[in-house]
Amino acid sequence: MDATHLDDRDRPRSPPIPGATADHRRIGRKLRLIHEMHVAALDETMEMMTRVESGELEAHRLAAQVDTMELTGNIRKFGNLCGRECQFLDFHHTAEDNEIFPVLYRNGSEGLKRVIDRLSLEHQVVHQLLERLADDVNGIQLDPTPRTFAMARATFARLYDVVLSHFAYEETELEEALGYHGVVL
Repeated sequence: MDATHLDDRDRPRSPPIPGATADHRRIGRKLRLIHEMHVAALDETMEMMTRVESGELEAHRLAAQVDTMELTGNIRKFGNLCGRECQFLDFHHTAEDNEIFPVLYRNGSEGLKRVIDRLSLEHQVVHQLLERLADDVNGIQLDPTPRTFAMARATFARLYDVVLSHFAYEETELEEALGYHGVVL
């Protein structure tokens, strides 16, 4: 599975859990709060990319400005900011894969197990995009040009879309299960 195959129509659905209560769903909705922190960091990275991009686009002589300290500094800030969020997001998915998903898989229905399997595959897609973005950011640092920036921008845009889609799917499909199976977030 790659990022081009994250189609909501292909995603399995978790069946309702008999006996799940409003309190179980309330507990499960805490995942959204955690995801909102990641989305805020992604938004911050997007804002930094937009600033870098607008600085390049305003230049009368782009080639000369690429070598200026301000642009190089902005690119470095973007790289560091992205690096921090990439590590944070990778840690989040690793924690889910190693701590949360095994509990749900062990105790859940076959339908929930299919959802967990799909979420784990999607974590791999996100990880691949994070690795590609890290490579793109390294490319910017080695060759700070509009071409290398455009590559990073495109990868980041794809990562952003995939993460938002993944989070929405995960929040919906795990809402009952997290609380019902006693997963502490």
